[in-house]
Amino acid sequence: MKDVAPDSTLTPRLAAASDDWAGLDSAQWLGAALDLVPDDVERPWAWLAPNGGPAVLGWGETARFEASGAGPVASAWRRFRDWARGHWNGADDPTAPGAQGPVALGSFPFDPSRNGFLVVPRVTLVRAAAGEPTRLIAPAGEPEPRSPGRTRQDAPRLEFTTAPGAERAWARAIDALRAVLADPERAEEKVVLARAVDARADRPLDQTGVLDWLARRFTGCWVYADDGLVGATPELLVDVHEGVFRCRILAGTRKPGWTRELLTDPKEQHEHALAVASVTAHLERAGLSEPRLRGPYLLELPNVTHLATDITARVGPGRSAADVADVLYPTAAICGTPRAEAFARIMAVEHLDRGRFSGPVGWMGADGSGQWGLALRCAQFSPGSRRARLFAGAGILPDSRAELEWDETDSKMAPMRRALAHG
Repeated sequence: MKDVAPDSTLTPRLAAASDDWAGLDSAQWLGAALDLVPDDVERPWAWLAPNGGPAVLGWGETARFEASGAGPVASAWRRFRDWARGHWNGADDPTAPGAQGPVALGSFPFDPSRNGFLVVPRVTLVRAAAGEPTRLIAPAGEPEPRSPGRTRQDAPRLEFTTAPGAERAWARAIDALRAVLADPERAEEKVVLARAVDARADRPLDQTGVLDWLARRFTGCWVYADDGLVGATPELLVDVHEGVFRCRILAGTRKPGWTRELLTDPKEQHEHALAVASVTAHLERAGLSEPRLRGPYLLELPNVTHLATDITARVGPGRSAADVADVLYPTAAICGTPRAEAFARIMAVEHLDRGRFSGPVGWMGADGSGQWGLALRCAQFSPGSRRARLFAGAGILPDSRAELEWDETDSKMAPMRRALAHG
């Protein structure tokens, strides 16, 4: 854990604009809150749930809790929870069930041997749901944030590049995977392969502008910004609130115009079934009971359509969103199945540093509530925000075709390509 602010005791109060923002939808709330981010903030912290769900925006850093290895999300969360007990100036115990205490945002890498983290921003704006008040959480005496009055910049000139030979390497990797997956003696049933595209701009990109565009365009996704990792994911790994668990599983993709194929294509149906099974197989170990499934159904986004299944369940006593995330991650949707064999195969053939792409990204309350998505449809900004790396992946099965999977990843990257133009 790293404390970076000497006045790290946090005090909650109503934001000055709370009444004005109560009736705003999710994208409108984020747009209004982003207007208050100081000009010198390069990397805001954000989480925006669709349909008027939880909304969090912060900047600065009061404390950071890093963890890797087995159970990293819960490990970081427990240290955050213990820290919150001594650094909270609210009326109630911040760790009590249902408490409205401090919020930490974070993300964890695909490779569990590398550190992920939870961060408590120095200044945080939080709205629990549409119609609820917006709280400002900050050290005592922190002035009310005010709009810096940004001037609109001209659209940046962007250059997108793929590593030389990347498409040929992609085809070779898929051919190698298909041979493994077709072998009845092998354990692997599905492996998810990822690739990247690099973006370069002629000026520093404004991450608040990228966030604002994503929130307005992808209203059914969870929009996030986490230490330069910015995206809008359609896949919810964990939502734990008041004893109820929810998640949304995606696998199977088509471009607009070909969406009905998802309901009949055996390859897409099998890929989706594997993704659902990779979650349901671990529900009991995660302390979840009485699961109910809805799906598969078509989830139509502006750029692609997915097969989706929603799951709800009851959460056992003492189980936090962090505990559940550690058990359910990684899913077949971003790794493959079985987990260990698919992960080893990815390490052998992918030759890509995913960083935090496809890892858990989300937020935690000190009381154990929280939401975690899979870090998809995203870009990782380099320091200075003139460069960003875009990621996308595709599930590989024995009958996958390299050119179609390449086109699918192009479609998945398209929203971030357009979003960068608004930075």
